[in-house]
Amino acid sequence: MAGAQSSDSFSVSDVGVDAVAETATEAREIAVASGQREALDRLIRRLTLRENRLQIPELADAAIAPLVRGIEIEEEKTSSKRYLASLTVSFKKNEVRTLLRGNGIPFSETPSKPLLVLPVYEAAGARNLWDDSNPWWVAWQARSERDSLVPLVIPVGDLTDIATIGAQQALSGDDQPLAVIARRYGAADVLVAHAILRHDLAAGIPRLSVTLHRHGSESNSIVVESFSGVSRTMVDGLLERAAEEVASQIEENWKRLTLLRFEDEGMLSARVPLSGLVDWVEVRSRLSRAPEVSRVEILQVNREAAQVALHYFGSPQQLAVTLAQRDLDLVGEEGSWSVRLREKRGASAGGNRAADE
Repeated sequence: MAGAQSSDSFSVSDVGVDAVAETATEAREIAVASGQREALDRLIRRLTLRENRLQIPELADAAIAPLVRGIEIEEEKTSSKRYLASLTVSFKKNEVRTLLRGNGIPFSETPSKPLLVLPVYEAAGARNLWDDSNPWWVAWQARSERDSLVPLVIPVGDLTDIATIGAQQALSGDDQPLAVIARRYGAADVLVAHAILRHDLAAGIPRLSVTLHRHGSESNSIVVESFSGVSRTMVDGLLERAAEEVASQIEENWKRLTLLRFEDEGMLSARVPLSGLVDWVEVRSRLSRAPEVSRVEILQVNREAAQVALHYFGSPQQLAVTLAQRDLDLVGEEGSWSVRLREKRGASAGGNRAADE
């Protein structure tokens, strides 16, 4: 299953390091410094838009170190002159915010809920979702794990998946099987990515039309993209490029929607219905983790409800999007607001396609 990453927006995992020096100690120092630099680069790519990355200054190692909150080291191997390891680097949120804001770089910190991608491939009139001959599924499955605020989940394609939904059901937007497979993978929404391959005989190149249907919180959202290959025989490369571009555009759109707008500060008073103390503790915890929420002011609490003042950045609509990722519904009703806990969804699936076959 693709798309796994740390739930902490400011932690970067699986940073491989390999350094050689005169001594093992020196090699370790070089490797860790190199790992911190790579981790910061990956973090900034995660949080910022592509168009703004040229504004990011080149930092010396001495300037990067104060941004680091901690390092976890795994798979450590040493010799007299070489050091290898896999690092997880955690960064200080406020310091990274200061770096980005100081350089005028907009950024987002809000992770999206997982998005399940169903890659339907069509060529010569035949539609394919689960067959081994689906190169569109292969292109999505082959995408490397990336540091993204939008976890993209690719189904394993086992017998349960095959029995749950077929290509035609996915393309027609059949709500029941779409909901079942989304629940299986713990996804909020399902993206049906329909790729149609055509060969341009005059130009001698393949052309790919990709239609994206998103079902769930953004139902009936439709996007069409077109891609062209460079050689009739290079279809796999065309599919891989299309999958990367579609995924990148999904990530960019999410970041634009959730950019932190520190210049726009607001406050709203909201009622929080409660069934007990546990609910209140959970709501407070989720509110405190929302990047757009700068402060939660408790106005009143009793057994049935709490009244809070939420101080936030951006608009109420943006705040609602952020809270929804934490299973909190912000609802405006006749001039008043409420924040409600959502009911939990079903368990997610695990495993991999090869293991299940």
